[in-house]
Amino acid sequence: MKLILLTAFIFCNWACVEKIASVENQFATDEVEGRSLQVYLPPSYQSSDKRYPVVYIHDGQQWQIHDLLDDLIKTGKIEEIILVGIFSSNQRTSEYLPYQDDYVTQDWGPYTPKAKQFSDFVVQKIIPYIDGKYRTIKDRKSRAIMGSSFGGLLALWMGYNYDDYFSMVGALSPSFWVADMQIFKDVDAQPKKDLKVWFDLGTLEWNYYIPLSDILSQKGYTYGADFLYYEVDGGRHDPNDWIARIAYPLIFFHGKASTTIADLNVKIEVIKSFTRPVWFLRLNPVVEMDNGLKYSLAQFAKYELLNPSDGVVNYDGSFRFNSDKDLHVNVKYQHLSKPVTISYQEVESRKRESR
Repeated sequence: MKLILLTAFIFCNWACVEKIASVENQFATDEVEGRSLQVYLPPSYQSSDKRYPVVYIHDGQQWQIHDLLDDLIKTGKIEEIILVGIFSSNQRTSEYLPYQDDYVTQDWGPYTPKAKQFSDFVVQKIIPYIDGKYRTIKDRKSRAIMGSSFGGLLALWMGYNYDDYFSMVGALSPSFWVADMQIFKDVDAQPKKDLKVWFDLGTLEWNYYIPLSDILSQKGYTYGADFLYYEVDGGRHDPNDWIARIAYPLIFFHGKASTTIADLNVKIEVIKSFTRPVWFLRLNPVVEMDNGLKYSLAQFAKYELLNPSDGVVNYDGSFRFNSDKDLHVNVKYQHLSKPVTISYQEVESRKRESR
């Protein structure tokens, strides 16, 4: 009798967990030819016959964001989506990198670039499997590819080389530096694609990725509509930081259109070089839109230096002092203007603290 009751308890407990999962965090673990997947299903999935757009994301095992997705959907910040986390393997460096780089070999060991082979597997095996098993919208217009670090580099590379399959690219803290920014040269060499592109970076991992914005603008992409960049003051190269801001590209891809700027905040950044005893000094204007989207303005703001004899503010917000006097700047974007004082003493103090 005890065994029967115990068995019944275990079965009931398992069934109750399954029922709760189907109502709250609906997700399935799956597999395609030995590649593990984690599939998030939106709240209405079990109770409707709707079809949903799909976001594919590299390093699927690190994105424990089911509660976040539920919240974004329930609060109306994004439409309902299916998110497919594609797990990485012990061949991650080879599978994610399209280029050979001696620096990568020194730090991560020997590898063979197999981004094309892995990308072929994603589009030829994983996407057809997901489209066949789940109620997806089977169209590139409703399909995004995302990733972080090496996975962010791969996401942009796939967006440009597999644009028949994807219309949205999200690159969080992407390793664009691989092979001396070869990805920028590849993007520049190709015609304008029908893509929405998000990329971001933290100042504690900082590389100068502003040139990608220049390339995209010169190709005819519109900032705010076709692509966005977010520079995160104090942001680290860490999954927790990526999870903390992944809502923004998801809102960019699947949120309501933003019409009004809710806030404009200008960060004064003092960024220490990882390799040299120098600092990069930048103004980082960040807007928050009425739909919850947040992004940097970088070279898309205008910087009016009121005392030009004391310093320089460049088109991208970088600045320098010509004297020990503070700089007074009006930062302008659309109809907004924000006065900013850059304190010479404060900047010098932050330099000393970072030594």
